[in-house]
Amino acid sequence: MSVLAATLLLAGGAAVGQGPATARPVIEAPSLAQPAMKIRVPLVAAPGDVPPAIIGSPTAISGATYKVYDDTNALVLTGTVATATVAPSADRDAHEVWSHYYSAPLNALTPGRYQVRVNGVSSAYFDVATGAWGDVLATLLPVFRANADGSEPATPYHGPSHLNDATSKIANGPHANTAIDVRGGWMDAGDQLKFTQTIAFATAMLELAGRNEAATRSTLYAKAAIGIRFLLKAHPTSDIFVTQVGNATIDHNYGFRDPATDDASATQGISHRKTYVINGSTTGGSDVAAIAAAALALEAEHRGGAYRTQLLTAAEEWLAKAEALKKVWINCCYQQDTWRDDVAFAHAALWRATGDAAHAQAALAALNTATSGGGDGWRITADGYDMAALPAAELCGVLGAPGAPAAIRNPACAILVAGGDNSAWEVASRTGFGRAGQPLWGAVRNDLASALAMELADREGSQNFTASRRRATGWFLGVNPWGVRMQVVGRSGAAAVTGGVTGVYHWTTGIGAPRITGAVPGGPDTQAEIDSQREWCCAPIVLSSLDTPEQVYHRDDAEDYVMNEIGLAYNAPGLLLFALLSAG
Repeated sequence: MSVLAATLLLAGGAAVGQGPATARPVIEAPSLAQPAMKIRVPLVAAPGDVPPAIIGSPTAISGATYKVYDDTNALVLTGTVATATVAPSADRDAHEVWSHYYSAPLNALTPGRYQVRVNGVSSAYFDVATGAWGDVLATLLPVFRANADGSEPATPYHGPSHLNDATSKIANGPHANTAIDVRGGWMDAGDQLKFTQTIAFATAMLELAGRNEAATRSTLYAKAAIGIRFLLKAHPTSDIFVTQVGNATIDHNYGFRDPATDDASATQGISHRKTYVINGSTTGGSDVAAIAAAALALEAEHRGGAYRTQLLTAAEEWLAKAEALKKVWINCCYQQDTWRDDVAFAHAALWRATGDAAHAQAALAALNTATSGGGDGWRITADGYDMAALPAAELCGVLGAPGAPAAIRNPACAILVAGGDNSAWEVASRTGFGRAGQPLWGAVRNDLASALAMELADREGSQNFTASRRRATGWFLGVNPWGVRMQVVGRSGAAAVTGGVTGVYHWTTGIGAPRITGAVPGGPDTQAEIDSQREWCCAPIVLSSLDTPEQVYHRDDAEDYVMNEIGLAYNAPGLLLFALLSAG
């Protein structure tokens, strides 16, 4: 793989941040004949929280009746479709598959198996089931086992891996060539590198999910502990803060392989991986250090004794490093453009763990700076790049614990609501199917993160974002042009994944290990972006009748890592979203 392709593979998405103000010309709908009418439904949903079906049609069907039948062919619900067509604008997807879109509310359905029919056209069957959101949450967990590294349990995907990381040599800075133990944690994605940033983000989401979802709490906290063990190793002395384990170019040039075989490799950069650390202004790293601090503080919240003290001490030291640097990490793969949202999250988590009011005040100050007091609504989400929704929700008191005093809580809540407003605008403005975000790399992650932001803002109570959040959740679960649930096909526990990704880009696929059932991929992206990353290996993408140049869903090619790569950070926002929905 070329260095460019390797770098973009790891990036997991262009930095989110252009925002809704980005203007581009409206392009007319494609001249190709539109496909016949389709009805797309959420393939699974919980009673009382069923996203609407969306009908895409080449012709107007205003006033049409929709009917819902159960699996005995009994009519159980009927109504009139409502218009869902998005008006042309510089923000709408420039092309859309159909000219007309309509919605069919389904929230009145009780548990059962159903099908929607309109004008002689039938949808796929879908399930409304008590406990559905807990089942979806369960489908998101296997990736944390498959990507586990070192001696962390990872069967049936692989055996102990990268044990030589116990004596990894630091590659940069004043401690270069010093041996450090960085075993464990999680490998990142289709590669086998480890990044403190994504490990910490995933850990934080697992921690918050565990706080809120009692039924799965022990499992979620046990998964989070994998990340915590790595984060403690990543800061072994007062002046060493690890950002990355493994060399990006060497890892990608080596290709897909069983991670358990790396220690025996004849390639030095594979058998004995180097570790990269924060090295002052040369590398930056405030964002990395702050998210690590947040994750450690969230773990400390439910720990006691000497271990709690160790966690809080480490969290404070990571945060102090973040605030001293005042610069984002300069890196191959997860380049951010701000660090203040991460710092706000760290302070909010430390306030929660310690009760120290100074941390709450500092969290609000950083949050105001990061979001322009809520004016930059696109930053108020939780996708791993922009995560201001998390500290805002923590201070507001909607993340399963009481809020800060009113002088801090009220402005934090207002910022959270501004994020909900922005995400709801995305749902209403981009496409008739209600995708919550721009058409770009990491579309599934962005949709889930925006749905999460709306759910948190909804809990603040002053505005109702439920309908918009349901539509974004529906897009993930099957209410999209292709009618697929955007996860790896199969079954995880009780939750079946119908449709979904088959051309998984991950080392498990390359070695014939079991698929990571239920894992979330990057998802649909623009034709131009996918083609630009395939130049090193493959022919250009051919659009299906259900694709547009802005959104291509390419499920049958493991080399298409833009669409099909399974990454740690792609799965993390959904963890917290479905934990909150499951807990009610």
